[in-house]
Amino acid sequence: MIEKMALKIVSQMEMERIISKSRCEYYEYALISMTEHAITVGTMLLLGLIFRQFLPTICFMVFFFSLRKRTGGFHANKFWQCYLGTVITYIVVIQVVPVLCINQTIMYGMLFFAIILICIIGTINHPNIDMNKSELQESKKAARLIVLMEVIIIAVLVYLKADIMYISYMSVAIILCAFLMCLAKIIKQEVCVK
Repeated sequence: MIEKMALKIVSQMEMERIISKSRCEYYEYALISMTEHAITVGTMLLLGLIFRQFLPTICFMVFFFSLRKRTGGFHANKFWQCYLGTVITYIVVIQVVPVLCINQTIMYGMLFFAIILICIIGTINHPNIDMNKSELQESKKAARLIVLMEVIIIAVLVYLKADIMYISYMSVAIILCAFLMCLAKIIKQEVCVK
């Protein structure tokens, strides 16, 4: 449905001579990607509202999407699979975070392990992205830098005795990124750079 809508919009833009025929495929991809991302983000924000975790949800999304963009990891084949997986995963996150708030030692242990994994692996080179060697190196460097910045933010918040709920959501975002990287490696959803 999203694809059909994007095709109609891009076709109309081409007929109106807003874009050239050679650029149609690029605009279709961009429009589909932006729409799918908006639907996913909107649903996560709605779940945050429903579960009365709106601000922690924003913290989670900032940490998760910033890091996930660089680390890569498991990707579903179709948008509906990705969307359903995201919704279910985020509902699980909302349910698990209060438990981790009580068991902070477990949370910090998992966070430490996730940081180590991200620092070692850096980035998963997904077949659809297929980065060359220099792009992969830059992405790994960016992933390591972002996880370092996120850990510093968490450490400062812990030092300032901020609400553990926010710290937990931020920590789980990093843990989830590491988990998705490992999942991609396990199911061999990665291409090697030559």
